[in-house]
Amino acid sequence: MTYFIVMHEVSIAQEMCSIIEQALGHKQPLQRVVVTIGPLSGIMPEALEFCFSAVAEQTGFGAPVICINRTLARIRCLACNTVYETNDFYTLCPGCGSFDRELLSGSEFTIDSVDVKEERHV
Repeated sequence: MTYFIVMHEVSIAQEMCSIIEQALGHKQPLQRVVVTIGPLSGIMPEALEFCFSAVAEQTGFGAPVICINRTLARIRCLACNTVYETNDFYTLCPGCGSFDRELLSGSEFTIDSVDVKEERHV
């Protein structure tokens, strides 16, 4: 993993924390954060997992677990109309071998849910 790639995921983790704080109205300990990452999003899931843990703790969200749902890219061939799934954008159409295509999904990155840690008062 290179320095540049990790820095990219650090900024994504920081933005995630900002979005979560905005949605909750304030910082509070989190138990779990669920995200969806497409293979064409430009985000390395393992690097984001590493960075998010550190950034979340540093910014006052405790040590939540990040659960990453990975999707496949869905592509439609513009030559023969075949729809196929892949992990990379450079896969040729399995139907006709064409490289002329339209991306239907696979570049997404979403925060799907956030579980807040319940505070127990004794």
